[in-house]
Amino acid sequence: MDKKPRSPIVAERDDMIGRKIPDGRGDQTGLKGTADGSGLIKTLAVLTFVGLILGGGFGWIQYQDLLKKHVSLQERFDLLESRLSSTDESVTQSGAAMQINISKHKDELKKHWSEIRKLWGVANDTNKTKIANNKKDISFLANKRIALQDSIKALEKRIAKESSSISDVSINYLALTEEFDKANQNQRDTIDQLNRLRAALAKTDREMTNNADAIDAMDSFRRSMTQKIYELEQRPVSIQPTTKPTVPVLNEAESSEP
Repeated sequence: MDKKPRSPIVAERDDMIGRKIPDGRGDQTGLKGTADGSGLIKTLAVLTFVGLILGGGFGWIQYQDLLKKHVSLQERFDLLESRLSSTDESVTQSGAAMQINISKHKDELKKHWSEIRKLWGVANDTNKTKIANNKKDISFLANKRIALQDSIKALEKRIAKESSSISDVSINYLALTEEFDKANQNQRDTIDQLNRLRAALAKTDREMTNNADAIDAMDSFRRSMTQKIYELEQRPVSIQPTTKPTVPVLNEAESSEP
C-alpha cells in the first residue's frame, strides 16, 4: 500500500479577540515570545515530515522485497504442483506395473516355497541323523574330556612331586658338586704329593744307582785287591820282606767291605 507524504498542519497564532494589546515594552516582549514558539513548531513540523518520508521509503523497500519473495514462492509452488501432477501420473502407471510384477512374483514365490519345503524336508531328515550322531560324539567327547581332566590332574600332581624331587636333587647336586670340587682339590693335592714323592723316589733311585755304582767299584777294587793278595801269598818266601807292606792293605780292604 502506497503511503503519500502529507503536508504538516502548522498552527497559526491569531490575535485573541477581546484581549488588550499592551503598549510600548510589553508589545515587544509579546512579539518575541510569539516568534520563538512559531520557530519551534516549524522545526517540529519539518522533523515530522522528514520522519514520515523516511518511514514511507523504508516501508516501500520492504513492500518491494516482500512482493519479490511472494512472486518467487508462487513460481516455486506452481513448479511443485506440476511435478506432483506428473509424479502422480507416473506413480499410477508404475503402481499398475508393480501390481503385475507382484502377481508374477507371488506365483514364483509359491513355486520356490514348494521347492524349499521339499528341500527342507530332505535336509531336515539328513540333519536329524547328523544331529543324533553329533550328540553321540559329543557325549563320547565329554566323557573323554572328563577322563583327560582326571589324567591332567594326576599329571599335575606328579609334576609337582617331580618338581619337588628335582629341587631336592638340585640341592643334592649342589652339595655333591661342592664335595666333588673338594675331592678334586684333594686329588690335586694328592697328585702334587705323589709327584713330589716320585721326584724324591727318582732322586733316591739316582742316589741308589750312584751308590750301586760305587759299591760295584768297591767290589771290583776288593776283588782286584783280593786277587793281588792271593797272588802275593802264592809267591815264594824269599820275597816276603818286600811283601810285608801288603798286610795293612789287606786289612784296609777288609775294613772297607759292607
